[in-house]
Amino acid sequence: MTLNKAIKFNAKKCLKNNWGRAILIFVIMMAVSAVLGALDNAIFSAFGFHRVEINIDLLRGGYAEWLVEGTGATWYEVALSILLSLVRLCIMAPLTLGATNWALELSDGRSNSIGELFWAFDNAAWYRSVWMSITVAVKTGLFAIAVEAIPTAMMAIGTANLWENRSLGVPLVVIGSVLMLAALPFTWWFGARYMAANLLLCDRYYYTVKEATRLSVALTRGRRWQIVGFYLSFLPWYLLCCLVLPLLYVIPYVAVAGTMMARYLFEDYLLGQKKLDVSDPDQLIIDDVAPEDYYKAREEQGMEAPASVGESAEESFTAPVEEAPEEDNGGIAEL
Repeated sequence: MTLNKAIKFNAKKCLKNNWGRAILIFVIMMAVSAVLGALDNAIFSAFGFHRVEINIDLLRGGYAEWLVEGTGATWYEVALSILLSLVRLCIMAPLTLGATNWALELSDGRSNSIGELFWAFDNAAWYRSVWMSITVAVKTGLFAIAVEAIPTAMMAIGTANLWENRSLGVPLVVIGSVLMLAALPFTWWFGARYMAANLLLCDRYYYTVKEATRLSVALTRGRRWQIVGFYLSFLPWYLLCCLVLPLLYVIPYVAVAGTMMARYLFEDYLLGQKKLDVSDPDQLIIDDVAPEDYYKAREEQGMEAPASVGESAEESFTAPVEEAPEEDNGGIAEL
């Protein structure tokens, strides 16, 4: 059984008796997102403002383009759009981390309550999840801009000359579009660096953002195309989502499978670094320890606590892992 098949098999096995909770978590997150979107629209309508979409296009000079073309986007409309986007982020990022934490526990066969979704709101994981989202978005956004700079410039020049000089405009638009598509897989590849970053903020590991990003980059090194291929293997399922109803199956399935893949890469990396011995329970962090007791738990187990927040995660890590039962016994397949 290949790694991808084993991950998917395990995800389905864990979800077998937990589909109700998984779907409810997804529905709650979508409902919260919809309510926030409705409130945003109500606020813009009340002030009579134009809503500015806050995305990577803003970094590409989109605001300058709005001003030049006189579309009515003013600085205070942009400021309000950024403010409301941050409010949304401060709510959705901890929810996403809570869902990841629930999926991580599910990978060990523990079906926690729906309340796990709100776990990050009452501890340091709240601001860490927000800062992680901003950090990853900025880094991947800047990389995408760098990779797409030439194709974007070619398409802009080509579009400007499309009617006045078709012999120049058409080739530039075509070549720019092809280069833009060719650059897309590389943006996915770069984004795969942070595939495990959110996982490392969970209750079990509770790393800082700096530690989590560094360790995620380390454990995904040499496997980023494999990660891209893993998510692309769900493409047929994504296409089914056009029918809307399959979303209730596909999103929880992909989320749990992605969490299990990140955990596999994490623990495989540690085994390779000889920093984890699954045969020695004394090396495992106390399970289900409260975040505020994390460092105390490490000391009680004779493990040196990090000297500072900025210390490299690779020097201070230890993580729990359980041996999976054999597949022929009806349990979770070995990865």
